Amino acid sequence: MKQKRILLFTGNGKGKSTASFGMLARALGHGMTARVIQFVKAQDGVGEMVFFSRFEQVAWDHYGKGFLPADPSSPLMESHRQAALVGLEAALDALKSDEYDFVLLDEVCFALSQNLIPLEPLLEAICSAQAGKIIVLTGRNAPQELIDIADTVTEMRMVKHGYEQGLLSQAGVEE
Repeated sequence: MKQKRILLFTGNGKGKSTASFGMLARALGHGMTARVIQFVKAQDGVGEMVFFSRFEQVAWDHYGKGFLPADPSSPLMESHRQAALVGLEAALDALKSDEYDFVLLDEVCFALSQNLIPLEPLLEAICSAQAGKIIVLTGRNAPQELIDIADTVTEMRMVKHGYEQGLLSQAGVEE
């Protein structure tokens, strides 16, 4: 019997989502079905969504409003929180469902660190997920509780980033 796997990509470096989408490609290569749920991000046309949405084995949803206000007490935070809570419900359903072999919760750690969603229901759903399910979590500032339950944790560390040199977001790199 296959074991449940919980993999976590965190840290302040680039590549957390990119690594997780590489895993998604690998899972599809093995005939698995997948559910991708993105938190915080709002772009419809990013390359990974355009590409993976072509596969009938992939269900894709994003529950984000884009960049968060700098001030956490901003009234604009409520719309971000509401979007993330809808995403959390979708994530809990995906984790319980036997329809998906692979569940990717992109930027869920960042949503947690910004208090957009509560941690406990997510922890419970991950721990209760059936054997054989692959669960991939990404985002900066992963809470210790997720690190503790994950069997594989990778921390991406930024050494240098083009943004610091004035390079803007580019299709094929950040989009």
